Amino acid sequence: MAAGYADPRGVDPSTRGRTALERAADILVFLLEIYCSILLVGMAVIVLMGVFYRYVVERALPWYDEFAEFLLVWLTFYGSVLASHRGAHIGFETLVEYLPARLQRWVAVISEVVILVIQAALFYYGWSLVQAASFDTAISIRWVRLSWIYSAIPISGALMFLIGLRRVAVLLRIPRP
Repeated sequence: MAAGYADPRGVDPSTRGRTALERAADILVFLLEIYCSILLVGMAVIVLMGVFYRYVVERALPWYDEFAEFLLVWLTFYGSVLASHRGAHIGFETLVEYLPARLQRWVAVISEVVILVIQAALFYYGWSLVQAASFDTAISIRWVRLSWIYSAIPISGALMFLIGLRRVAVLLRIPRP
């Protein structure tokens, strides 16, 4: 089928042969990209608004810096999920490339398992933080519960854990060279 033409049966050729779980993951990643974009634009708008009010109107908004911090926290954690999905986190690829192919595979499996342990800890301790902060509120925005802000920690930990599980499964499926 030529590029740019739709399948007459209404099936996207790029999704053929993919499981429903893989397609659902793609949709989740797409929604997360949109969410992170909205967070980034929102943070920029709020900071610019805060600067405008402080220096042009000469009346600082009491809530803008705290709210921008919250958006930055969310953007950091949810953006890290996208980076994890793309394999864009820092690594030692150059060092690993000098190892024999069989050893490279096992180093990758071990590193993914270590990352899984870290993500599980992020989920566990993030959830503990959410529970501990369940009655605390933001300083300048009293109706915002800190548990809402901190919820990004266990959610991103859980999502990155799932990404890591998939990577380990793929690494273990690769036939030996």
